[in-house]
Amino acid sequence: MLNRRFLREKTLQTLYAYYQSGSDDVLVAEKNMVFGFHKLYELYIRLGSVIVELNDFAQHRINEGKQKYIPTEAEKNPNMRFVQNRVIEQLRNDQVFILKSNEYKISWKSEEELVRSLHQIMLKSASYQAYMDDTESSYEKDKAFICGFLKRKISNNSNLYHYFEEQSIFWADDFDNVAFWLLKSLKNAEENSEILLSEEQFINADDLDFAKKLFQQTLIHSEEYTPVIENYLTADWEIDRTPLVDLLIIKMAITEMCNFPSIPIKVTLNEYIEIIKQFSTEKSRVFVNGLLNKLSEDFVKEGKIKKSGRGLI
Repeated sequence: MLNRRFLREKTLQTLYAYYQSGSDDVLVAEKNMVFGFHKLYELYIRLGSVIVELNDFAQHRINEGKQKYIPTEAEKNPNMRFVQNRVIEQLRNDQVFILKSNEYKISWKSEEELVRSLHQIMLKSASYQAYMDDTESSYEKDKAFICGFLKRKISNNSNLYHYFEEQSIFWADDFDNVAFWLLKSLKNAEENSEILLSEEQFINADDLDFAKKLFQQTLIHSEEYTPVIENYLTADWEIDRTPLVDLLIIKMAITEMCNFPSIPIKVTLNEYIEIIKQFSTEKSRVFVNGLLNKLSEDFVKEGKIKKSGRGLI
């Protein structure tokens, strides 16, 4: 589930934090990076629990309406479309969801106002009204509604974002990513099957090995690469004036080209150019792009980059 660009970005952030902290404890920095990946999985489960909690809240409101001394006709015969949503019921009974909800001790009892506000947003949405008024009912329509609500209302809700931000520092920057991954799981859902990924599927061993190796090898070769980079700098771009994030991106790219034989050079170059767009300036993007292209060409000629695998030799 965690794609390689995301792993590269997290490795960059870990390296940056390591150098900025002045610490020399590499193992602690690496451990924090891995712990952060596992915290993202917890957020994935907790976001799923928001959907289930909304469903529970709606059912509770229906029960309250029926128990009124003089209920309205709508309260006596409520529209049950949402509370009987097949996909939400499937999520509720998902074995991964049950196991992890218990492990993380997930409860929304103290956040009733937040849940209420999300419920109100749902009730006022045009998509909810259309869903509830639809005379045809199907699994696919249940899925389409809940996916649309997650995408348009839950994933960009500022109150929910701030709630999770306060719960863990590991969740502030990646709320959107995790919402996208949950959306992908729901879109791929099929009747009578599990919806959520296991923790091993979400963060597989190969992903962790890639991130750890990239982190370790960049640190190991960092001093070695500094004078190499300096040789490619122009007169108006000195090594001491180059932003740390730019240097780290360059060093990570060199590390990947030289120490990951199965990854094509073009893939590495494209990935780090995209990353620098996010973490640095337009001027840096042009500079790093030119530097890495020239450096990679020279390294290939000098035999410093050796690739193996189908189509790479």
